[in-house]
Amino acid sequence: MKILVTAGGTNEPIDRVRVISNNSTGMLGSLTAEAFSNRNEVEKVYYVCGQAAALPKSDKAEIIRVGSVMDLEFAVRELFASDKPDVIVHSMAVSDYRVKQVTDLSLAAKALADGPQPPNWPDMKDSRVSEAFLIDLFERAGNLTDTDGKISSHLNHMTLLMERTPKVISLFQDLSPESVLVGFKLLDHVSREELIDTAYHVLKENRCRFVLANDFQEITASGHVGYLVREDKSYRRCVTKQEIAETIVEETLDAKRR
Repeated sequence: MKILVTAGGTNEPIDRVRVISNNSTGMLGSLTAEAFSNRNEVEKVYYVCGQAAALPKSDKAEIIRVGSVMDLEFAVRELFASDKPDVIVHSMAVSDYRVKQVTDLSLAAKALADGPQPPNWPDMKDSRVSEAFLIDLFERAGNLTDTDGKISSHLNHMTLLMERTPKVISLFQDLSPESVLVGFKLLDHVSREELIDTAYHVLKENRCRFVLANDFQEITASGHVGYLVREDKSYRRCVTKQEIAETIVEETLDAKRR
């Protein structure tokens, strides 16, 4: 069998030296890759990970580093063009947003003064300013990354316009429908019922076989509580990263054999 594990966090560039990232270490992903590698029936583990992610200690693991969500999507498409994993564990903390444009409020104010304005401006309440107008205003202000690889550190109010990133998890079943897919969902300070319900929604929406549900309040230096939710909404509760990793391996390989 061949396995794909994604792990760590993505980096969305602001300019050539600055990025927006998250604090995912990739530790759970690396432990999961190692747990798969320890099984005789697994011949290879593709480990697609963020730049600073923890790495699995295994000769079976092929490390593929990525930066942004775009890089991740490219790596997945390239991999699936030549190989189809039997199991996909998508534990990577993928950014929900990427930088569309970088400007300064002074430039936006100048563009507003020099350009067309909405009807009744400035009497119109802020809540009625259309999204399209604001986006157009930012575009007229200019993108600072177009003229300088590194944005000046002297800007008084650097302003980022961000847009949603594509959901990479939605690609997996389109590209490899026979793979057993494990998704992940992290919430913060919710009831167990809400956590399981949300994970189950992710499972149905993305055609996963399992989703690992986490609550940030249950992740500590000494423990990591996770709930592996199945297609019938039943689940297994784990209390450490190592137990989560072993449970994912056991459940997915059993599902693939059936």
